[in-house]
Formats: sequence, structure tokens, C-alpha cells
Amino acid sequence: MNIQSIFSSALKSAALAGLIATAATGARAEEARDPDEAQLLQSFEKIDVWHFPVDYNVGYNNQDVVTTRELVAQPAPTGKLCYIRFDLIQGEGDFAYGFKPPQLGAANPTQWGVYVHKRGTVLNQQRSVLKMNVIYFYVDGPKPGADPDICAKKQAEPTPQAGHGYTAPEWSDLIVRARLVRGWPQPAR
Repeated sequence: MNIQSIFSSALKSAALAGLIATAATGARAEEARDPDEAQLLQSFEKIDVWHFPVDYNVGYNNQDVVTTRELVAQPAPTGKLCYIRFDLIQGEGDFAYGFKPPQLGAANPTQWGVYVHKRGTVLNQQRSVLKMNVIYFYVDGPKPGADPDICAKKQAEPTPQAGHGYTAPEWSDLIVRARLVRGWPQPAR
């Protein structure tokens, strides 16, 4: 082997190591960009993120969507469910999402619903659209001195993102169970 091939081989190895380090750093930076995950990492050793995509597009000739969901993570995460976050991507027309409001009955903290109602007339057809990702944060290993009520406080925030945006006049008592998808959702296009 001559010096040029050794140098070339070393350069390729260094470039590959740099790409791997950049990818790993980029993944950590991506995780660190989420403010809820960063906040929970201050209180817990491990955060396990799961998600469920929601995509409804209801036209005048379609049927209304009134669905209650209860999602299951399989295989089960090692930690406990801390926080469910609703990330709205697109909302148009007559729609609602979140946990069951008190005026519609007793709520279950693991069940949430969506409501997408058709609207318009035969001559003026309009659509109602609801597209979002529901993010589940599972936590494990509380850190010493951490706020023990951080999960309850985050879920109790009076915002649609924390699940308190359901304003529809009806709720489905039929519960649809589905599996969560492990990890973060793909970025919206």
C-alpha cells in the first residue's frame, strides 16, 4: 500500500465518522427541539414518545365523524403515561377534538374524541377537515427534586393542545381502540 491510498482510506473513514456523528447529533437536536420533551427530561430519566395520526376530510355528501379513541402502545412502554398532546396540522370548517368535556358526561383520561361535521348545501358544498398528530409521552425514572405533579399540570393546561378544545355538542360512547405508532411522526408536507 502506498501513502496515497492510506491517506485516502483514512480520509474516507474520517468522513464516514463525521457523517455518523452529524446524524446522531441531528437526532438529539431534533428531540431537543420539542419543548414538552425537553421539559419532561428535566424531571425524568427516560421519555418514550408514541403518536397516532388523525386525518378526516368530510364533504357535504359524506357522513359526519364522531369518534372516541382509546389507544394502546404495543409492546408496552416501561414507563407510565404522562401526557397526551394534540398537534393540529390542519383544521377547517366544523370540527372539534380532545377529551370529553364535563357538560357531556364523565371523562376517562385515556380516551379522547374527534368531531368532524359535514356542512354547506347542495349548491354550496363545503368541506370540514381535521388533520393532526396525537402525541403520547411515557416517562420513567423520576429525577430527585423533580416536580411530582408535572404530568398532571401539563395535561390540565386549558388549551386545545392539552386536550381541552372539544366544543362539539355530541360525543360518541362507542370506543374505537387502535395501536399507537412508536416514535415521532414524520414532518408534515
